This record gives sequence, C-alpha cells and structure tokens, in this order.
Amino acid sequence: MTAPRRPAGAYGQGGFTLLEVMIAVAILGISMTSLLTSQMASIRATRYAQAITSVAFLAEYQLVEVEWLMEKDGGWVREDRIYEGNFSEQGWPDIKYNCLVDFIELPDYSKLRAAKDAAAQDTDGRSGVYYKSAGDQAFTALGLVWPMVKKSIENSIRKVVCTVNWQEGKNKHEVQVSTFWTDPERLSTVPGLGGEAVPGEEGEGGGEGGKGGSAPSTTTPSGPAGEIGGMRGK
Repeated sequence: MTAPRRPAGAYGQGGFTLLEVMIAVAILGISMTSLLTSQMASIRATRYAQAITSVAFLAEYQLVEVEWLMEKDGGWVREDRIYEGNFSEQGWPDIKYNCLVDFIELPDYSKLRAAKDAAAQDTDGRSGVYYKSAGDQAFTALGLVWPMVKKSIENSIRKVVCTVNWQEGKNKHEVQVSTFWTDPERLSTVPGLGGEAVPGEEGEGGGEGGKGGSAPSTTTPSGPAGEIGGMRGK
C-alpha cells in the first residue's frame, strides 16, 4: 500500500524563494551603505569642527606670543618680520603657523599728488596744475607736514597676519587670522604746527614758535585677538 502523494507546491509554502532572499539582501546592503556613508560624513564634520576650534585658539595664542617675541627682539622696527614654527609645545606638532608682522609703508606725497591730479583730470578733463579750491589748497599744504605724519603713522601701527595650516589625511586645511597693533603714544612724535605747549603757559598764543595747545593722549581700545580688523592698543 503506497503513501499518498503531496500535491505539487506543498514544499516551501510560507517560506521565501532564493530570489526573494537575494533581493532583500541587496536592499539591506544599499540601505546600510547609505547609512554608513552618512555616519562617516557626520564624524568627519565633527572632527573638522573640533580641529577648527582648536586651531582658532592656537592662532589667537600665537598672536599674543608674537607680540611678546617682538618686544623681546627689540620692539617694532621699520621692516616686516616673519615668525614660523609649530605648536608641539602645546601638544599639536602637526599644526604649523606662519605669522607676518607687516610694516605698513604709506606712499610718498609725490605719489599722492600724482594720484589726485590723475583723478581730477579724469573727472573734469582739466590739468591738475592749477589748484583753486580749498580742498586743493589744503592738499598742497599737506605736503609740508606729510613726511613727519607719514613716519609717525608708520611707527604707530602694524598689521599682523597669522596663517595656521594642518593636514588631515589627504586634505590640507588653512586658517588665517589677522589683527592690528597700535601704539598711540608714537603719534606724539608729530610736532604741533604752531609749536608744542609748555606747562604753565596757558593762554599764550604768540611768542617764539607760536606756542599752542597739544591734543590730549588717547588710548585705542583693544579688540579681541584674531578678529578681522581688531585693534590692539599698547
């Protein structure tokens, strides 16, 4: 007596075919790859944010350090100075810096005069030889004191630019922080047009040298180091 035969298709009912399993694995693989890529991008962004924050603090620190080194090396000089190195002492040997203390040289009066004449000629088509307006006369008078003013301003201001760079894998990163140093006391080297006032001689306007009053000294407020256009008063 033979056993009854199962109807066709009875095997595997309620299960998955090999094709269905392969499709499910492919969908899972694509989903996991997309999720992994997103997570890796998030990790890289977090690491970059941490690095850029640390670099910003290091750059601001180096601005203060360079100012101290300048004083140690003899103070401000009438030329550019460059300081290079890394932050190995702070535990970041792979981060390097290059700081430029820029001596800002103002143009000579002859160049200013030539630029003004060219601008005036382009504006009204006339030559800049004849100066009739009050502005032209004032600009001409500026030539008498410009050498002293030029030297005093150049001695009282410096622009400092610190460039910090590092490499993460194959990617190179760079951050640049700049500020201005000012020393208002150096502006006192500009003599008064009518002579300097002498203590105890209030109200004297004539006499030898035409003694006049001198403007009170002011202190430039210090801005945060590293801020673009910040001013640091000495």
